[in-house]
Amino acid sequence: MSAKLWAVIRREYIERVRTKGFVIGTVLGPLIMSALMIVPALAMRSGSKPLKVAVLDSTGTLRPAVEDALRAARFDDKVRFDVQAETGSAPGTREAALKKAVLEGKLDGYLELPADAVAKGTASYFGRNVSNRIDLGTMERVVSGVVVGVRLSAAGLDPGKVKDLTRGLDLKTIRLSETGEREDKGAAMIFSIILLMILYVSILMWGQMVMTSVIEEKTSRVVEVMASGVSPTTLLSGKLLGVGAAGLTQFLVWSLSLFVFSMATAGPVLGSVSMPEITPLMLVSFVLFFLLGFLFYASLYAAIGSAVNTVQEAQNFVWPVMLPIILAMVCFPAALEAPDGALAVTMSMMPGMSPLIMFLRIVVLTPPLWQIGLSIALLALGIVGVVWVAARVYRVGILMYGKRPTFPEIVKWVRHA
Repeated sequence: MSAKLWAVIRREYIERVRTKGFVIGTVLGPLIMSALMIVPALAMRSGSKPLKVAVLDSTGTLRPAVEDALRAARFDDKVRFDVQAETGSAPGTREAALKKAVLEGKLDGYLELPADAVAKGTASYFGRNVSNRIDLGTMERVVSGVVVGVRLSAAGLDPGKVKDLTRGLDLKTIRLSETGEREDKGAAMIFSIILLMILYVSILMWGQMVMTSVIEEKTSRVVEVMASGVSPTTLLSGKLLGVGAAGLTQFLVWSLSLFVFSMATAGPVLGSVSMPEITPLMLVSFVLFFLLGFLFYASLYAAIGSAVNTVQEAQNFVWPVMLPIILAMVCFPAALEAPDGALAVTMSMMPGMSPLIMFLRIVVLTPPLWQIGLSIALLALGIVGVVWVAARVYRVGILMYGKRPTFPEIVKWVRHA
């Protein structure tokens, strides 16, 4: 490594790690990631307070059974309904009284059972908040059980016996790995999405930082002074390696923090919920695919920054560059559903998408090592290609001012630089 290249790398690295934003992001990043893993687990365990509800029964027979069933209803071993006793209002004004109680906040809502509730199997819930799908689903299930029980009794069948014979299956999901068995209640999926979002945002954030830096140096004419003693190729290489080293430093801190957090929460926490398993391969992939993804996109961002004069002009060229990684984010649910499917495997081999999709596959269902190696090799070849293109654009564009370039002109720079 030449002394000039090292000087550029050192300048770019120190310029970024000394900023308050870098220090704050490096320190707060692990805390935010830990919170993002703990909060969903807490939400799965705690839920909201029980709904304060009342029952308006027009059948004249269902209310006691429905109230008892709601009081006994549980979700994740927690009582979900605080059933209020019958009010003393006259039958004709009971509905109005319940609506008033809901609007005044004395009740969260009330369940209305029409006269034909048993025959038609219909009921209505009135409340100010009807978006709490878990509680309302529990209410629907419980009341349906009462209605079905009444029908069975009318048909001469024992509801309790029928319930025992038709009891559903409680399917537990156990994740198998080389380290053993681990019950998964959805935390692993949430964790994989969180890491994917962090990787996506970080790659684009640091790439955008390279582009902004190039534009600022170009508009302030600082680059003219630098180019007088250093070749444009050395400037580009130093900027990519220096900014990449700063991002890598931050990611190493984050990965080490994730590993420590994983070790600290290796057993069940927050009740019966276990934290997702974080393997060494996952941590290495997290850092490696950030670095490779950064080099791929930062090279293109640097080329765009050298070709334009303002950030506003750059936006016209950023969209085509971002398209592959945006497509990867759009398609990641399909890869999450079938990580070894044809779509996921194909996208994990495409250089612009592999930093996200291959990493997601490693987190969800580790693919064969040859697929990981091939993905990395293809991404490395892609990086070589985009760096070659970026260097030719950078060499011409960094010293051009005033004129807004077009795509045909940039292609001409690549062909003839």
